[in-house]
Amino acid sequence: MSALDDKPFPKAPLIAAFLLVGASLIVVGGTRLGLMSTPAPTQEARVAEVTRTEDLRFYDLPDGAVRVVASGEADRMIPVASGGFVRGVLRSLVRDRRAQGMGSEQPFRVTQWSDGAVTIQDMATGRVLNLNAFGPTNRLDFVNLIAPVAATESTGTAA
Repeated sequence: MSALDDKPFPKAPLIAAFLLVGASLIVVGGTRLGLMSTPAPTQEARVAEVTRTEDLRFYDLPDGAVRVVASGEADRMIPVASGGFVRGVLRSLVRDRRAQGMGSEQPFRVTQWSDGAVTIQDMATGRVLNLNAFGPTNRLDFVNLIAPVAATESTGTAA
């Protein structure tokens, strides 16, 4: 028989562990049920200034390309062989719209901020994605969509 068998387990750590687990369950359950709320970040809370923004509409073409339409500008094309990241982001946002029973009437707003951040906002659902989280190359795909047409042609990047 060992010395551990003679001594009972201390009650204080056991009670503390049960209280910690219980409190965690109450907080998570309350948040999920809507009894407690977590503040959502808003665009108004940003300290940075908008440097460039554009409302864009995206249309799938029969050949698999995507037509990008911005009011007052020439349409741009995302060829079938490129734009995988842009397509993935748009698929995610469109899936949210469909789940909420919304159509494609509202545009998507791509914004470049003075602190270097780039966001895309679904104007129908209000969902905002910070594109910097996906790396500089993927972020640049969206920057090229809102850049003036002459700038994208001179850098040789096709959006």
